[in-house]
Amino acid sequence: MLSWIQSHKTLAIISGLVVSVLCFVGLIYLTDISLADIKHWMQMLNDEIQTWPAILFFLMVAILPLIGFPITPLFIIAAVRFGVGWAIPFCLAALATNLTLAHWISTRLLHNFIQRIASRWNYNLPKVSHANATKWVFVIRICGAPLAVQNYVLGLSYVPFWPYIWVSLATQAPVVIGVIIFGESFFTGNVGKALLGLALLVLVLIAVTFFRKRYAQAKPGSANTAG
Repeated sequence: MLSWIQSHKTLAIISGLVVSVLCFVGLIYLTDISLADIKHWMQMLNDEIQTWPAILFFLMVAILPLIGFPITPLFIIAAVRFGVGWAIPFCLAALATNLTLAHWISTRLLHNFIQRIASRWNYNLPKVSHANATKWVFVIRICGAPLAVQNYVLGLSYVPFWPYIWVSLATQAPVVIGVIIFGESFFTGNVGKALLGLALLVLVLIAVTFFRKRYAQAKPGSANTAG
């Protein structure tokens, strides 16, 4: 069952989006809520977000995902606050800070503690070599796990920092850009931008699905080459 879900994840996500839209339309049709009411509420939210200081957004994106908070809503809020042009570099910089903090926490603060626990069962945490680091980071980044889980798995396996940071940013950047474009257009009502953002996200899903299948069909091997 799990393998079926993984192989059909793109279809499931697209179907989920369609169902969400249908539920939204049904809510409007079956209740007294009008589009004007929704626009009014969105404008009120937009006005409130505009009053929040920039440093607050940076800290939210950099710190909250460390404890498992979903990062996508933060990108959407940043898009509303700063607009697409500023939100993209702003969020990428905050994401880089988050990735750096997660790597430091998992390699310095958590690693020895978790290794002591694992040692009770005669188990040593794996260490990824420089030679396999890029591939290992890429595989983890497309696995579909929450960002915090990905970060800590990579850190606990002692992935070298530079392959970790550049592969992570390269794989996350298209998602960040797509979410920001789509999120900003949702609040401004720009259909063209919304379609552009959605198209980028769909392309990312297709690419991720392709690479998942490719690595799933590859011969099994180990990333643990360091002693």
